[in-house]
Amino acid sequence: MGLIIAAALATALALATIGAIAWRISPPADRRVLALAFLLALPLQPLAFYAVRLPLDAVIRPALGLGTTWAVIALFYAPLTEEPAKWLVLAVPAVRRAIAPANAVPLALAIGLGFGIGEVAFLAQAIVASPGYPDLPFWMFYGFVIERLEVCLLHGIFVAFPIVRLAQGKSFWPGALAGVAMHFATNFPIYPARNDVFGLGAAAWALVVMAWVAILVVAGAIMLARLHRRLPRAPAPA
Repeated sequence: MGLIIAAALATALALATIGAIAWRISPPADRRVLALAFLLALPLQPLAFYAVRLPLDAVIRPALGLGTTWAVIALFYAPLTEEPAKWLVLAVPAVRRAIAPANAVPLALAIGLGFGIGEVAFLAQAIVASPGYPDLPFWMFYGFVIERLEVCLLHGIFVAFPIVRLAQGKSFWPGALAGVAMHFATNFPIYPARNDVFGLGAAAWALVVMAWVAILVVAGAIMLARLHRRLPRAPAPA
């Protein structure tokens, strides 16, 4: 039960921090849309995994084997399946019609939070069901809790790129591609870490990956804060 408790704790902390911020900075009239976007995003990570990622890997892995080529291609799995899954929320008419400069950042946070919490539940269930699951006390999974909090925010940062462009009346796709690229850049250090590039060792690479993600989280949070301060004064899309 240790990981299940840790997952519940990560969910509660994400709601109490990211969720509270999104709720507070959103216009009161838009909060129902934020709640709808959050709920719509909850099942999308497992859906993208089972409906797209697993079938895709079932084709690619046998063709390439488990060598370097497959490992590099696998780095694209998450960006190319999870980002489009989040865009599905924006295709819902009630959400799409509500997008405006004043709610672009809160909406991105709500979608990222829902997607991230769905991912917390998915990962916790998958890890607990695995044969090598270490049934430890919940406080031993503090790394899982921190990582999941970061990911809940990062998902909001990634999807903010296309949402902000829509709010400004601009083309969706440059922002969408920017979100995919940032998602890929976030995950990329996993590959050299697994292969111990430069011979740094597992412990050193773990610190590098942690620092890299932390830098992106802080930079992304600053970007969102600045965007939110500027966007309400931008003209509404035509």
